[in-house]
Amino acid sequence: MEKHSLSSSFVPSTTTTTIPTPELLGEPTLSRRKHLKFWLRSLKSALPNGYTSTDLSRLSLAFFSLSALDLLGELDTSTTPQERKDWIDWVYLCQLPTGGFRGSPATVGATETWDVANLPACYFALAGLSMLGDDLSRVNWTGLGEFLVSVQRADGGFGEWVLKGGVSGQEGDTIMGGEDMRFMYCAMAVRWIMHGGGKDGPGRHLEGVKDVDVEGCVKFIKASTTYDSGFAAFPFIEAHAGHAYCALSALSLLGRLHDGVPPARTPGILRWLVSMQVPYVPEPDLQEPDQEPSKTPSAPYTVPGQEGYLNGKLTGGFCGRINKHGDTCYSFWVGGALDVLGHAGLMDMKANRWFLLGQTQHLIGGFGKLPGVEYRPDLLHSYLGLAALSIMGEPGLKKIDSALCISVDAKERIMEMPWLKKEEGDGVERR
Repeated sequence: MEKHSLSSSFVPSTTTTTIPTPELLGEPTLSRRKHLKFWLRSLKSALPNGYTSTDLSRLSLAFFSLSALDLLGELDTSTTPQERKDWIDWVYLCQLPTGGFRGSPATVGATETWDVANLPACYFALAGLSMLGDDLSRVNWTGLGEFLVSVQRADGGFGEWVLKGGVSGQEGDTIMGGEDMRFMYCAMAVRWIMHGGGKDGPGRHLEGVKDVDVEGCVKFIKASTTYDSGFAAFPFIEAHAGHAYCALSALSLLGRLHDGVPPARTPGILRWLVSMQVPYVPEPDLQEPDQEPSKTPSAPYTVPGQEGYLNGKLTGGFCGRINKHGDTCYSFWVGGALDVLGHAGLMDMKANRWFLLGQTQHLIGGFGKLPGVEYRPDLLHSYLGLAALSIMGEPGLKKIDSALCISVDAKERIMEMPWLKKEEGDGVERR
């Protein structure tokens, strides 16, 4: 998916680049028919060879495809009941006998030590099953609960998977896969599906299913806040918009958002998130590397209006860190974080929509990472582009639940599970 870089010997042209703005191009629209075709092709046929390296995480690709079709309102109408049943059966093939899911169909026997469950796969599996209308009756909840507990570290954070027997020179099992806020989010999303969320924490517990150290989770998230009011992957590193989304959504799913983000800190977090929206500034035209260098001194690169704005109006999406370019996925990571906090309206929705539909929406459907046809649409950015538009109320898309990153319809289907339904007089508040 990476753009091929030009030789370092390029010479900037002497012409002034004009930004293609909404005023020049007209109001962009969602190419619904192309997006539908893109997602059905991704779900039902072979993917390009660039996805070969993702073979062990096929559940993530299935999640993006299913959830995109769900947001488009086409999952039940453009697929058959038999196809959906077959996909449900396929997801359960990814469940290990001991509990938990891995990213592609599981194996048993001698290879099971290396063919282990991992946190992201557990989230993708449960979310995908809920969208397909499964009742989750085949999930090994006891084993899944034990797996969640097994990947939580002493500081409250989470790893990705467990190496049975540990690494050489260490006793016991070893938590593997690094430690960052993405795994915290996946763990809290899985936990929410298992236990639900009331005003102050879990709703109705599944009998006999272990729970994680909730206070440790909150402590880890709070420790990962940064001096500039953002959130980092883990304590004492740079703030990142994707990790901010994961942190805020995890707190929300725990029912601890206002505990983890007290009112005094909210303005700073909102300011940091809003500052991630950046002007769209296209790269200046470049001479081909084999061209003779120009003898004329190049003119400075200039932009109409004021420094990347058109007549003072922002014309871009969001970046993930300070001094980075806008990127499709951050329209969701930042937009979703703002939505979780109840302040999605603080973003410039018109500018963000124009960036997505006018610049990164691809001519074959889907969204590229960055503007330009050379950035081919990939499943992650294509899904998050739709999800970002859903937050902004794009016509023709279902409403998304930003914290769970699935449609509100899919969330409500989960909430109808017997262990999450509120019974009269039980005092459990549904979220």
